[in-house]
Amino acid sequence: MENTASQFDLLGQLRALIAQRDDAAEAFDVFKQDAVMATAGDPQVVDASSEDAAQAAVEQVDTFASETEGLMVSATDDELRSAYRQTDGEMGDLAAETLLDELRRRNLVD
Repeated sequence: MENTASQFDLLGQLRALIAQRDDAAEAFDVFKQDAVMATAGDPQVVDASSEDAAQAAVEQVDTFASETEGLMVSATDDELRSAYRQTDGEMGDLAAETLLDELRRRNLVD
């Protein structure tokens, strides 16, 4: 039987998590704008709405962080290297930075 590469698409899964996080952040921003406009003149309502939205945002960040950590931990060294090679390795690319951080944590970077 031929030895085939892993079918685990680490970079694709990481980019999907980042897209979910970005969608949640955008929805949070829209919610804040709508809440401010809908409750103009009643600061107590804005504060209550903002607190609920802020809590939802914190939960999304926690979920993103734990899912990302789980994804990184479950990846093999070769999968990490391969996924990182598929990126441009540019600063500001959250996927590349996340992969590089995990490679460094595992002492796999020169």
